[in-house]
Amino acid sequence: MRILVAVLSIVIGLTASGKVTLKGVVKDDKGEVIPYATITVPSRSTGTLTDSVGAFGFVLNNVTDNDSVSFSSIGYDDFTATVGRLRSMGDKLDIVLHEHPYELDEVVVIPPKVKKKTFGRTSMNGKFEIQIGSEHPEGCGVGVRCKVGKRAWITSVSMGWIQRDNCVERMPFRLNAYKKRNGVWTNVTRQPVMFTYTKEALGGDGRFVYRLPEPMMINGDTMVEFEFLEPMHGHTIYIKSNVLTGHFNWHEYGKWESMPVGGSFAVHVLVEK
Repeated sequence: MRILVAVLSIVIGLTASGKVTLKGVVKDDKGEVIPYATITVPSRSTGTLTDSVGAFGFVLNNVTDNDSVSFSSIGYDDFTATVGRLRSMGDKLDIVLHEHPYELDEVVVIPPKVKKKTFGRTSMNGKFEIQIGSEHPEGCGVGVRCKVGKRAWITSVSMGWIQRDNCVERMPFRLNAYKKRNGVWTNVTRQPVMFTYTKEALGGDGRFVYRLPEPMMINGDTMVEFEFLEPMHGHTIYIKSNVLTGHFNWHEYGKWESMPVGGSFAVHVLVEK
């Protein structure tokens, strides 16, 4: 049995009625490009990211001039405009996001009495297979739900999948923290954490481990997302799993879905006793 996770696929160059192509670059108010900024169309549950140099180009399907497009990045005010307004701004858009100053979180020293805990799944075995295979997964992600009674600090994250000829060999990720606000998972990340998975960095057990340079504090019920930042270029991720060994949480532009199978993504924390 195969469990297929359907990932957003964006087709470039369509010109039929109801489809609008948007191209441009996202910068800050100093003229510096903003890599991996998020672009969403809330009414259509679709979107994309800028690339590593702040550029974007994608097609909106079945939209009207009244649909809104939102541009956002951690540490900046959002910019939202209707499709009609964006079309009137020219063929190549220059989107400027203004820095949003906020007070830095108080430095919290990890208490001496903590215990290690792992959320998610570290096993790479199973009878079922989860397949993530889209040309454009950027902006989508896998979530690991972490329920801690008190405070906890993420010290590392890990992932692993079956190695096949067409497997993803390199992928940058961004860690995001989500909390429920009025019943909706909301991104509450204050400081972005980005890292790059590479096949060459796999350990002897076949898993990739990223150790955070500074622990990331979470508390209560938190969804930690592994967000894909770049296209897969025809490659695929194959994950072995079993039913009722956890939940595979998939995020796609504001919409979360969950299946009762464990994915091989894990979050390793120190929990306050």
